Amino acid sequence: MRGLFITGTDTGIGKTTVGAALVRAVVASGVRVRALKPIESGCETDAAGEFIPADALKLRAASSVPDAPLSEIIRYRLAEPLAPAVAAERANEELNVDECLALVRRAQADAEVVTVEGAGGLLVPFAGTAAGGYVTVADFAARVGFPVLVIARARLGTINHTLLTVRELERRNLTCAGVVLNDADGDAGTEIQTNAEVLRSFGVKVLAELPYDVSGSVSLEPFFQIWKSLS
Repeated sequence: MRGLFITGTDTGIGKTTVGAALVRAVVASGVRVRALKPIESGCETDAAGEFIPADALKLRAASSVPDAPLSEIIRYRLAEPLAPAVAAERANEELNVDECLALVRRAQADAEVVTVEGAGGLLVPFAGTAAGGYVTVADFAARVGFPVLVIARARLGTINHTLLTVRELERRNLTCAGVVLNDADGDAGTEIQTNAEVLRSFGVKVLAELPYDVSGSVSLEPFFQIWKSLS
């Protein structure tokens, strides 16, 4: 697999945490990996007033090139925790999708595998404006051309959100690499025992069910298994 686009069924469900752990596992298996997040909103500022892209920094640290220039990991940093296009419009900044795509192509020239993380869910406004029309995360994923890995929240409601995301990928003729159910909150109930089975009955390829904070553990075994399923 030359690349993987990572999206989610929602925001705050562990896309970066799971994606970074997966990258670490692939690097540990001897593959040269670059991990990108072309646009990140919700960036805090440091003492010098510079935006700190926490997700991009985490992805860079997990990759084969942890000392790569940050400009080769992320193209745009935005302050407000909103959809990228909305945050950019409010900041009077224009997001250029071609430049984001160029970031991906440069990474491909330097690595065996490239992961690209979107923002929020599949239909989040990624670039453009309300007046002129939005480019969604799904539109950008189509231009990147990688199979799409869906990170879903392992709790009540995930069946609907996950099926909507997977069906939208199918509608757009985008390849769904699979779904990872992540217990991002640690408060899932009985539904955590049945979500995967129900999703599989709808033909969804569930690659893993990650327990709460599994990505913080020393073992990368669950992520080796995900990579094996993807390869």
